[in-house]
Amino acid sequence: MVRVQSGNPQAYEMLFSRHSGSLFGYLRRRTGQDELAADLFQETWLKVHRFSGSWRPDQAFKPWLYGVALNTARDAGRKSQRRVSTVMLEHDRPQAPQAHAQRLTLEQAIEALPENLKDAFLLGAVHGMDHREIATQLDISPANARARISRARAFLRDWLHKRGGAK
Repeated sequence: MVRVQSGNPQAYEMLFSRHSGSLFGYLRRRTGQDELAADLFQETWLKVHRFSGSWRPDQAFKPWLYGVALNTARDAGRKSQRRVSTVMLEHDRPQAPQAHAQRLTLEQAIEALPENLKDAFLLGAVHGMDHREIATQLDISPANARARISRARAFLRDWLHKRGGAK
């Protein structure tokens, strides 16, 4: 990112190449809609380019990037004032009917999470951010981030158990 800030276009391309797959996956999971995720993805990268000067060398890039994406998604959600119905956990792949049903059940469970728990869960459990990074992105304490992930997992276990989706 330091090279991006100094005007090196190849550095921006390298960051894009390195992080675009996981970032799109995050936005897709967060919104549940491919088209909306694609729009937010493009807007996020435009903001990364436009606001690259706000990144500080003492920050890790990935949490900063996901913070930009999270804020972009939140802004879009406020504008549209509507919630999306499904969450995709994997790229479209042929699956056995039972695996497909289990994936749909898990997607429904994640969609049912309260927003504050869903954000922490997706950033931590799905995208591998640690509690400090999640805390920074959600403007909460690391202990609160840990608690939200724990509550999200408990919620998911309970939701799946009540619907027969957990074995």
